[in-house]
Amino acid sequence: MRPDRKPGFFTMLWGLLYPFLLYQGIVTAISIAVGSLVLAGNFESLAASVNGSSFYAVLQNMIYEHYGLIAGVGALCTLPILIYLYHYDTGKEKRCGMHEEWENVPFFHFIIVLIMGAAVCLALNHLFIYSRLTELLQDSYEETASLLFQGKLILEIAVAGVIIPIVEELIFRGLAYRRMRWYIKPVPAMILSALYFGAVHGNWLQGIYAFIMGMLLAFAYERFHSILAPTLIHIGANTVSVIISETELLNFVYEDDTAFLIATVIAAAVFVITFYIMVTYVWPRKTAEASATASNRPDGIQRR
Repeated sequence: MRPDRKPGFFTMLWGLLYPFLLYQGIVTAISIAVGSLVLAGNFESLAASVNGSSFYAVLQNMIYEHYGLIAGVGALCTLPILIYLYHYDTGKEKRCGMHEEWENVPFFHFIIVLIMGAAVCLALNHLFIYSRLTELLQDSYEETASLLFQGKLILEIAVAGVIIPIVEELIFRGLAYRRMRWYIKPVPAMILSALYFGAVHGNWLQGIYAFIMGMLLAFAYERFHSILAPTLIHIGANTVSVIISETELLNFVYEDDTAFLIATVIAAAVFVITFYIMVTYVWPRKTAEASATASNRPDGIQRR
């Protein structure tokens, strides 16, 4: 590749897609391995209890019963590869003379964004209930959510609340959004990465939610210049979602209109306050300037 030319469209597109496809491929491979083990260990009993047409359905249901664990193992297996790719991109930026070093943001601000994630989860879910989107799109959401939200609560929090957000942030902000920023300005990159994030969630309800969250997560990444900020927002949101879905902790809120309204107002207010703090007080300064201009960078990478 000549240093004065940008990569072709399909090369850039592949750079955005393959980390997610890799993750899905690993999860699929683990599912196949689990299915094979189940089949090998229970073939005679399965064959005797069901006919040929429903054999696959029974096997599939067995895999679905453990899909949360399978997804967690797949995420853990993918994590080292994603970390390597993230650091490889950092090295590429340094080689291109476009890497920027920023001051560390005080730890307190990372606690703020964790709270923000919990608040935005509640506020958005309540907004969907008010707008009746939840009723209109509930079936497709429940089919997807039932795969992850099963088993012991501690396992669900560990997998859906912590492990998967870390992996998804590396894929969609640490790699996809960051690579988009090599070639386009922040706002278009935020929109495109949020559309990408929403599209892979498999249903309209989660897709709309993920698009809104994707915009917030990319903004936090741009603001903090750290993958930790969007990761903590994502963890806060997913953990609250798991707790609401799998416990009766907030049932009283959904059984009384007044309590529901108060909870919505509080969640929205907490989000607004934490977002204001992020916008107003998170201003890390650059500590090292890029050593080369965009026109001299290999691969035609430009930071706009």
